Amino acid sequence: MRLYRLRLSKPRLDKLSDICSDVALVALASVVLPAVFDRYDPVRVALGLFVTFLFWILSVLLKK
Repeated sequence: MRLYRLRLSKPRLDKLSDICSDVALVALASVVLPAVFDRYDPVRVALGLFVTFLFWILSVLLKK
């Protein structure tokens, strides 16, 4: 099975980057912050930060 590279226009790549950035912010606000301030849960904090940074990095890579 061959994976083909997506050929997207610049506006579409910018929109995907914005969506990834927004997903990262939602993960931060809905997973990490409640896990820190409501009931401290280190597993949720770690997983939430992982997802947040993953989507932020993906967003930056799509902007390039």
